[in-house]
Amino acid sequence: MPPARRSLRGITLPEILTTLAILSLAAGLSAAAAHELAGQTSLRAAAHEVASVFTQARGRAIHRGIQCGVKWIARDGDLTLQIHDDGDGDGVRSDDIEGGVDPLVYGPVSVKKRWPKVTVGFIPGFVARDPKGNPVGDLSDPVRFGRSDIASFSPLGDCSPGSVWLGDARSRQSLVRLSPTTATIAIYEWAAARQSWIRIW
Repeated sequence: MPPARRSLRGITLPEILTTLAILSLAAGLSAAAAHELAGQTSLRAAAHEVASVFTQARGRAIHRGIQCGVKWIARDGDLTLQIHDDGDGDGVRSDDIEGGVDPLVYGPVSVKKRWPKVTVGFIPGFVARDPKGNPVGDLSDPVRFGRSDIASFSPLGDCSPGSVWLGDARSRQSLVRLSPTTATIAIYEWAAARQSWIRIW
């Protein structure tokens, strides 16, 4: 009995176009997902960078038994951080930094240079309350440490209260917060879909 003949037919143009359309759609979705993930990763890394500078200063103060301070400069959507030791026993002060009394021991670290997609500030239209439920207040002031531009840490591990707000200028918001009562350094991310804060560190 002769073998059955197989139908040898090529691929039609509509089939090729359909396949290409599916592949293009899949590639577009993958690129969008990758871009979204990259934005989240950059913002999270920048927040960890800020928190790690504060953590380093706190550890240094405890280990060396001296006051230690993180001087921050917020300008044009960037935040520069640098750690100084107290050189004369009166705490880390701007005039002592300028006079060379309180020496620079680490930095300066520029958030914008390391993480270009991250800004020090709030995302457009941000109206949520902070993690404690308090109003955020002035959106033009993303770095808040009272009247000082130095976050101070004591040999006991105590710290001055303050917050640093970071965003991607689109939809993602993070917050690095120093809490003096518990002497903790925390990072929060705003989950827009759930309308709630998630503590990630």
